[in-house]
Amino acid sequence: MSISELPCVYIHSCCDDDPLKIIKLIRNEENIEICKNEENISSNRWTIDCKYYTADINLCTSTSLKKLSDQFVHDINAIIILCNIDYSNIMETMNECLPLVEKSQAEVLILLSEKNIDSDVSNNATHIFEWCRKNHFELIVLEEIADEMDTTGIERVRQALYAHHWPNLKAKCQITNPSTKSIIEDSVINSQLSGGLSDLKMDTEQEAELDSDLFTEMFEGDFNFFKTIDKVRKLKEQISAMPDEERKDAAEKTLTECWKAFFGDDVDL
Repeated sequence: MSISELPCVYIHSCCDDDPLKIIKLIRNEENIEICKNEENISSNRWTIDCKYYTADINLCTSTSLKKLSDQFVHDINAIIILCNIDYSNIMETMNECLPLVEKSQAEVLILLSEKNIDSDVSNNATHIFEWCRKNHFELIVLEEIADEMDTTGIERVRQALYAHHWPNLKAKCQITNPSTKSIIEDSVINSQLSGGLSDLKMDTEQEAELDSDLFTEMFEGDFNFFKTIDKVRKLKEQISAMPDEERKDAAEKTLTECWKAFFGDDVDL
């Protein structure tokens, strides 16, 4: 099967970090098979095999953003951009990726940094936070240490990829309830999920706010596991892109809204 026949994750480096290193980290394997096609796209085929589904995808990278075919761009479902905050022109090189982001309409957008950006004292830190908010990227730091309630680093990258609705996924669920079966088949196998998801956009010139309607949408009507997981992922992306001082308040608001969605507005918190 050629590269163009599978959905893919496209990994691009805006610094000296090697995208192939990230592919190996995602796979958790040192020795992986890398194939190259006529467009000089390096690719590794990966079968995602989780509790709920399986999907064959490609983990891809290339030396240039300008030589990607329309067919390949159409197959991009996720984009991971590698950045180094120490680079003086890092914002310029990150902005060069935006035409590809817009053209591909990839739903999983990750900015991956080797170093902890929170500890940086340069202006790049503020600019990177604002760039992530404006362009709907989740900022993930490889060296960040996770607490008991959170997932960080390469594990968070895998988690985001697992939560995506791959167009060729095969659900594992053996469902006996007819109504539940129709929901799963409609939402996972046959539907175009991108049109049904909430568009969670954040304006960097306004106070960062979470979409409170999202919480009730998650729990109203028939429960749809895959859409719910994607909504949770998008909420996490919003919070992850915030500076430290805003992140705690947003996390508390998220918990409060989830609690109300489960138990109603009258519950005593």
